Amino acid sequence: MRIANIVSAIIGMLFSLAAFLKTLTFKKFTNVPVGPEFFPRILCIALFICCLILLITNIFKKDDGKKAPTISPLNKDMQKCILALAVIVVYALLWNVIGFLFATPLALFAMMLILGQRNYLTMTIVAVCADLVIFCAFKFLLQIEMPMGFLDGLF
Repeated sequence: MRIANIVSAIIGMLFSLAAFLKTLTFKKFTNVPVGPEFFPRILCIALFICCLILLITNIFKKDDGKKAPTISPLNKDMQKCILALAVIVVYALLWNVIGFLFATPLALFAMMLILGQRNYLTMTIVAVCADLVIFCAFKFLLQIEMPMGFLDGLF
């Protein structure tokens, strides 16, 4: 498992470096103190640090002889991950078609189903309220336009 951790750490570090370099191409805004590159850069730095820690601890660790666990699509948890990824892809595709206000509660509801929630009334209330809070925060506090889909021009 030591070799798998070292390889994973190196891949993660390379990915974080590539992503960080990509943030250098983001458009600069003069009238805002924190631009769109700020949060992705923080995530890239955090990923790099975590991968570096993983790399260092596994370089100085003795091999315990354990094999790295394999990932199987037959595993229930792996199926949940694949399903969640599918929900995210569909959510991204629907964003511009039906808009943030309709796509987000559907995606949140689907994610809660995947995670095993079955109280449909609570799930609906949480999905709709979270959607409205996020929309209002972006629209009115941050003054960032969200994709409205077929409601474009209404708000």
